[in-house]
Amino acid sequence: MTHHRLLRPLALAIGATVTALVLSSCAPGGGAAPAASSSTTISAKVTPAQVAKLGSTTLSVWADQAEQPLMKNFIPAFEKKYPNVKVDITYKSFDDLVATVVNAAASANAPDVFEGNIGYAVDGALVKAKLVRPLDDVAKVYGWTSGTGASTLAPARWDAAGTTFGSGTLYGMSPISEVQGVYYNKSKLQSLGLQPPTTIAALEKDAAAAEAAGEVPMMLGNSDQYAATHIFSDIAVTTQKPASIRDWIGGKAGTTFQTSGNEKAADTLKSWVSKGYFEAGYDGLSNEDAIAKFAKGTGVFFVGGSWNGASLDSTGFGFGSLISGGVGATASPWHISSKSKKTDAGIAWLDMLHSPQTGQWILDGGRLPVITDGVKASDSLSEETLTALKETIAAGTQVGYYDWSTTDMLSVMGGSLQEVMAGRISSADFTKTVQAAWAKGHK
Repeated sequence: MTHHRLLRPLALAIGATVTALVLSSCAPGGGAAPAASSSTTISAKVTPAQVAKLGSTTLSVWADQAEQPLMKNFIPAFEKKYPNVKVDITYKSFDDLVATVVNAAASANAPDVFEGNIGYAVDGALVKAKLVRPLDDVAKVYGWTSGTGASTLAPARWDAAGTTFGSGTLYGMSPISEVQGVYYNKSKLQSLGLQPPTTIAALEKDAAAAEAAGEVPMMLGNSDQYAATHIFSDIAVTTQKPASIRDWIGGKAGTTFQTSGNEKAADTLKSWVSKGYFEAGYDGLSNEDAIAKFAKGTGVFFVGGSWNGASLDSTGFGFGSLISGGVGATASPWHISSKSKKTDAGIAWLDMLHSPQTGQWILDGGRLPVITDGVKASDSLSEETLTALKETIAAGTQVGYYDWSTTDMLSVMGGSLQEVMAGRISSADFTKTVQAAWAKGHK
């Protein structure tokens, strides 16, 4: 399962008030497209009139509880646009959602639309069991495959067997994106006479200057094991072709983690530990505790993801993309049940999620939308994070997360990387252990 944004506690503020949502979803020409069923492809946008043919109906929805701030705006707007539809939404913790959603989708009372999770344990299982509707026709009709957000669809594409992802048939869509980069303390950077780093090499140079000045160069909390793997990925994407990492994560046959680039990245991270670039005791500190300490003034830099920005204020902190790295991904995709008899309403739901207005609500709530055109940040930190997302997508380094690769990769890779950083195993042993777990998961 994925252990990223949705697994972490979020301090999300609802910044937007409900505004009128005006979306053009009329079919081109004069004729309306036929009503969609789970087995019927569409050739034109679903209209409110088509959804009205369902009569007074309830759309059942399952979602992560982190979606509650967004849904406070989204559901009233959806019900206003489609007045015959009442949304019945069930919120679950991330752990509960990924543990139960596959069984729920297979049941006689499957939700009509629901969030899954990128990787084999959830989305792979849903695809294998044919529990979710293919969405290539929807993506074509609504223009998802071109323009802003197009590149974010890859993690929801699967082969027919549900054994590899990253290409193939589209089965889901996420309206939320994530980006990794470097947060910095503005006043400390100024006092050290430094500029915000935009590359791994510049970050390394600035960390040395901060350490020499008696500052903690980088805050890190790695008790949950994922934070260090994220920093590792920022380095690794600069030591090899990003596409090779993306292929390995997606399970492409013949790919390997045992590369000189990955060994170099692991050695670099180990050297940062030996040079004192992280505060002592980082393995006993959670990511949440580390960002809290950083927010209170400990450390010059915090290498992390856009989800961490909710803990920081724009007055004292800035965010920059590591142009040569700065990986990221999309959040858990939304799916339409292949059992649903309300597919038109489900398509309308996904359409509204994939809109500039919803993108604005997402940004106002402290997260990043996949639709970046037509949205405006309310403060400098949000603007810098949005810029970093655009730059990362343009650089082609939004490769995803390593622990998507197998159901146990977080513990395998996270634990082994801790051993490398502590000097107890070599980088070659690290890559060998990780590749062995990958091979076992993909046999």
